[in-house]
Amino acid sequence: MPTTSSNADPSRHWFLLANGSRAQAYVKRKQDSGYDQFRVWDAPEARMRDAELGEDKPGRAFAAAGATQRSAMERDGKDDGPKEHARRDFLEGLAHDLAAALSAKEMDSIAIIAPAPVAQAIIAHLPGTARKAVTGEEHHDLTSLPHGDIYARLDAFRHRM
Repeated sequence: MPTTSSNADPSRHWFLLANGSRAQAYVKRKQDSGYDQFRVWDAPEARMRDAELGEDKPGRAFAAAGATQRSAMERDGKDDGPKEHARRDFLEGLAHDLAAALSAKEMDSIAIIAPAPVAQAIIAHLPGTARKAVTGEEHHDLTSLPHGDIYARLDAFRHRM
């Protein structure tokens, strides 16, 4: 896993904290201790219940004993509800924004701190050149922690890189 050099500008390395509906980008402060949050993404519809987004529950099918199917509408085991669509759209848009920031030279590298499925989805949507800028990945949801706790976790993560 590539690491940042000791004389590299810390404000050019982003730390992305994400979950399925929120993301925050942090950079290490140059002179002071701590981090600055400078970009926030939010998709409240990815946190809403499917019923709030207009989906009705599928009709029930009484399958034979041992069947894994919950309804007649669920065939492939993949959640295809409005909430899941909103989550996928959010993560795809987030990856697009990260690739655009890299192309615009706003950053040189990025570390992704997110639950495993979220981190994998973000990386899957990044183009090949942007994937090379990912310098680290850790599977935790830190988006709702207080800033002091986030700073401590980012320091620990940065020292392991």
